[in-house]
Amino acid sequence: MTQDTLTKKPTPTPARTRPRTRRADRPRTRRADRPLSRRADILGKLTVAALLLAVWETSVRLWLPDYLPTPSGVAGAAWPTLTSSDFGTALGETLGGVLLGLLIGCVAGTALGLAMGRVPWLRHLTSPYISGLYAMPMLAIVPMATIWLGYSGDTRLAVIALSALLPCVVSTGDGARNVPLQLSELARMLRLSRPRVVIDVLLPATLPFVVAGVQVAVGRALVGAVAVEFLASLPGLGTFILTNARSFDQDAAFVAVLVLAVLGIAARTGTEAALRRLAPWHLHVNR
Repeated sequence: MTQDTLTKKPTPTPARTRPRTRRADRPRTRRADRPLSRRADILGKLTVAALLLAVWETSVRLWLPDYLPTPSGVAGAAWPTLTSSDFGTALGETLGGVLLGLLIGCVAGTALGLAMGRVPWLRHLTSPYISGLYAMPMLAIVPMATIWLGYSGDTRLAVIALSALLPCVVSTGDGARNVPLQLSELARMLRLSRPRVVIDVLLPATLPFVVAGVQVAVGRALVGAVAVEFLASLPGLGTFILTNARSFDQDAAFVAVLVLAVLGIAARTGTEAALRRLAPWHLHVNR
């Protein structure tokens, strides 16, 4: 071994550097997966709506019977229909019955759902009947309800309340049965009283299920109200639609149909906004 070999200093090892990722190796995001801007989203939806309305208008004018409603005819009949006294009376009758029936059905359904979700023996005794009634179309009981309660607003109120009660019972019961175990153990450790457990633990945990039940109840309540008005000839939007459709005033009838759709959308939007305000910690609502 020579002197030069002994005195030669070792070559320093280069520090480990982070390998650079080439642009070609980076995962590419497909253009279809990129979120659209708000302006592009609104523009796309308006374009689709304009195309559908154009196809509808052209189809009626070229191939379909003249008495069918058209977008231009509905737009022309909207203001006279909405400002008429007959439409105002019909809207008031339907809205009054739906609001009162929803209040009765949702409150009673939520209370019953909480009890069924937390009391096993009550759930065991009542769940077959609740499931059967929930699966049954409410139209089936309208003829019998008219015999029991007469051709009056009581029949409409009973059908709406029952239509609203069942989805609230089913949805709230599922939420109360699936309360996280950690919350129940925490309430037991804190020795909370039963009313405090219901108010501070059970209701906040099941609130999304309650709102989901109310959203379904609104749609079923509107359907039940219109069905009763169809079959029992009660004053309301259902009778207004049926009368104008039979008199070939299809545009006015379609205006009333659009009003029902707007009421359903407004109710759903309102319940979601209320949930965001009352329970903002539920992330699936804030998406």
